Amino acid sequence: MATSATRSARVRRPSDEVNALILNAAHDLFTTQGYHGTKTRQIADRAGVGESVVFGHFGSKAKLFEATILTPFLKFVTDWARSWDRRPPASTDPIVITRSFVTGFFTVAEDHRELLRTLLAAQLQGGDSALASVAAKFGEHFADGLFVMRRVLLDQGAARSYEHLDPPVTVAVASGAVMSLVLMDEWLFPPHERKPSRARQIDELTQMLMFGISTRP
Repeated sequence: MATSATRSARVRRPSDEVNALILNAAHDLFTTQGYHGTKTRQIADRAGVGESVVFGHFGSKAKLFEATILTPFLKFVTDWARSWDRRPPASTDPIVITRSFVTGFFTVAEDHRELLRTLLAAQLQGGDSALASVAAKFGEHFADGLFVMRRVLLDQGAARSYEHLDPPVTVAVASGAVMSLVLMDEWLFPPHERKPSRARQIDELTQMLMFGISTRP
């Protein structure tokens, strides 16, 4: 007589579901144990799949790390751009657009803070060629994502006659500000003072970005 475990093993789960299980397990372990402290066997056990399945879906631990950080970032960029492409630029509220960008980007960076720090360290320090390659590849995709955001900014700006905008620098400054607040918070806020809430940081950054654009001479 087949046991419940045997019956479960015979159930073939959709590839997307298996991918999600592996990515979620990898995110949890990479965040708590670090890249080098995490074994693929641990990820497989956490996801409830065989280790061969992890390699079959992602190829290597470095490739899995790459997917773990790239997937949510690219989803945010795609969803954010699509949400504003569906609306006539002249009918949208620029401060709502700005806040949605800041909030979404802040959330992605915050949720993957330790993974981003690992990539930065790999790019700056080297030592692990596979991880350094992932960092370089993430940088390329990150730049592509900023290009998409730049295109949305141009469309929205044209509807409001923001001729003074410098889209490449504007998007880079906005993204860099978010990344700094999330990744360098220990440096930016004195340890003896209470750290401003997430809501305060998002609100202030939204105001600075929006009115720094619209009230220039």
